[in-house]
Amino acid sequence: MLLKWLRYYCCVPILFMGMLSNLTFAQQLSSEQIKAAYLYNFLKHVKWPQEQSKQQFVLAIYQDDDFYRTINQALSRRLVKGKPISVKLVNNINQAKKADLVFVSVKPNIDISLIATDLRRTDTLLVTDNSVDKHNIMINLLFNSETSGISFEVNKSNIVFERLEMSAELLLLGGTEIDVAELYRETELAMQKMRQREIELNSALAKQNQQLALSSQRLKQLDLSLKKRQQEAEQRQQDLVALKNKITEQQQAFSAKEKQLDELVVQLTGAKADLEQKQTLAEEKEQANIQMAERIEANRQILAQQQSQIDLQGVQLSRKNEELEERKARIEQQKFYLIVLAVLISIAVFISILVVWLFNKNKKTTRELSRTLENLKEMQDQLIQSEKLASLGKLTAGVAHEINTPLGIAITSSSSALENTKEIQSDFDLGNLKKSTLGRYLKVMEQSTNLNMSSLNRVIELLNNFKQVAADQVVGEIREIDIAEYINEVMQTLSAELKRFRVNYRYLGDDDIIVKTVPGALAQVITNLVTNSLKHGFESRDSGNLTISVKQQGNNIEIEYTDDGEGMDSEVLRNIFEPFFTTKRSSGGTGLGMNIVYNIIQQKLHGDIKVSSELSQGSRFVITIPQALN
Repeated sequence: MLLKWLRYYCCVPILFMGMLSNLTFAQQLSSEQIKAAYLYNFLKHVKWPQEQSKQQFVLAIYQDDDFYRTINQALSRRLVKGKPISVKLVNNINQAKKADLVFVSVKPNIDISLIATDLRRTDTLLVTDNSVDKHNIMINLLFNSETSGISFEVNKSNIVFERLEMSAELLLLGGTEIDVAELYRETELAMQKMRQREIELNSALAKQNQQLALSSQRLKQLDLSLKKRQQEAEQRQQDLVALKNKITEQQQAFSAKEKQLDELVVQLTGAKADLEQKQTLAEEKEQANIQMAERIEANRQILAQQQSQIDLQGVQLSRKNEELEERKARIEQQKFYLIVLAVLISIAVFISILVVWLFNKNKKTTRELSRTLENLKEMQDQLIQSEKLASLGKLTAGVAHEINTPLGIAITSSSSALENTKEIQSDFDLGNLKKSTLGRYLKVMEQSTNLNMSSLNRVIELLNNFKQVAADQVVGEIREIDIAEYINEVMQTLSAELKRFRVNYRYLGDDDIIVKTVPGALAQVITNLVTNSLKHGFESRDSGNLTISVKQQGNNIEIEYTDDGEGMDSEVLRNIFEPFFTTKRSSGGTGLGMNIVYNIIQQKLHGDIKVSSELSQGSRFVITIPQALN
């Protein structure tokens, strides 16, 4: 109904287009009004990528203040395809890139080719006025001086290149399509010239390469001869150095021998004088020796007598030494036994002291370990609680983002209804209210009311889901849930984060599976897995996919969570559930997310989790939990 009303409401610009052939009526409209009608119909008959997600259509006027005021007055309150038109004046191309349609009036200081190049691949429709550059235009307005009328021409190839779709009715409004064959022929001639130029350059390059190869060979030959000469020069230099060293050594040896010869002469002179003195002393000693020999002979007899007495005493002394050796051996043996006994006693005392010390230390260590274990349990509970609060924060952000969309629709519909009400009120006050106008107003109000009701019902549904998931995470009680429906509710609260990372989610597997478990713990596990995938798997990617499947295995439920992100290497896979292990510590990662997931599954859900992954192949988590948790 709303689209029918918009078509009726916008019939005046279409009538302008249909009556352009009538010269008398065309002269009654200004050229700016005709151009405004054309621009309105261009917005109507061209389809943009992701057009459904647009909140409004942005029409930019490039460096033309007068035409901007005319277009703003004519179209700012209009709707096209059920969406408002926002008219903006831009002075540079960077501002124009954010618009859906850019209008450029050709002037001497404006280069259409540069503007078209800057707008390329921005999904922007370029509309020009009297442009002679047919290669770069998309839609060009033409003024006919003979009929004083305005028509337009279309370069469809450029429109298709920008991923825009043009309806067949657009050319029926008075447009003509540019001869693409002529443009292609001109482009082909330019390409042939460029190919010929490339062949010539390649030929010149080949000749230069041949000359360079010859020069390189000559350079190698010269380099070889230079190396040989350098080697010969080095060998000669080495021989010369060796010869100099030999001459120096011989000179040093000759000097040393001269010094030795001088010393020998001095020594011989001194030895000759000593020899003469010794001969004199020898003669004196010889006489003294004769006298000494006589005395020795007398003493020899006395010594013979004393020697016999000494031999007798030696025999007696040998006997006493043997007795002393025996006593010494017994003393040494007794001393060894005493040392061994003292060592054994010392070891026994040390072992006793060590046992007592270790027993006391063991008691102290046991007490400390007990306190540490209690602290760790308290810390684990605090970490799980903090993760619950973080999950609630993410849920709140996701729900707030999801609520904004239906609330925005409701506000837009209400504002539109308010504007129509004001117009009806104005007509009523002036006495110009017609039955047809009132009928249209009632239809618009009915559509606005239905739109508001559907949007507000969507908000209520989101709030109910959020209250249920949030209550589960806070209370943590056991209750029965439809696990597929519950997982989809949790993923719906995370849709804002998924959209921000451009990640698609889908659910596979069995439906209508009733599970008796702790829903809050299960929601926290799914939230942490999704957060881990977004942070580590899709941070450097343009898009991605998440899949969750559920199936029943006897008395257990198997939940399979997969993503096609960056994946993990063997080291990360081996340590993923270790506390404080993270690859994002430089960017604020704590390394506790997956450890908390493991503890929740093991302790609260009484289940198990397994993981498999390869680099660039994504990750796969398999969670097994009992269907009924007591």
